[in-house]
Amino acid sequence: MTPRNVSEAKLAWMIWQALEKLNSLLWDHYEKDFLSFALQEGEQEYKTTLSDMEPIDGSAPEKTQRHP
Repeated sequence: MTPRNVSEAKLAWMIWQALEKLNSLLWDHYEKDFLSFALQEGEQEYKTTLSDMEPIDGSAPEKTQRHP
């Protein structure tokens, strides 16, 4: 079967299946790394969201110091 005699939908289906297989192989190999990246991005997004929020009473947010 060549791309010339395959309908566009069939070709799209074949590409999607190949991408799904690639996705599975990548997750099998890099699962721990991917989860670590996702957690880091989630933490950064959470911190960004918090820094953009104003307190309900309108006061400036207090800066907290971290203690070792």
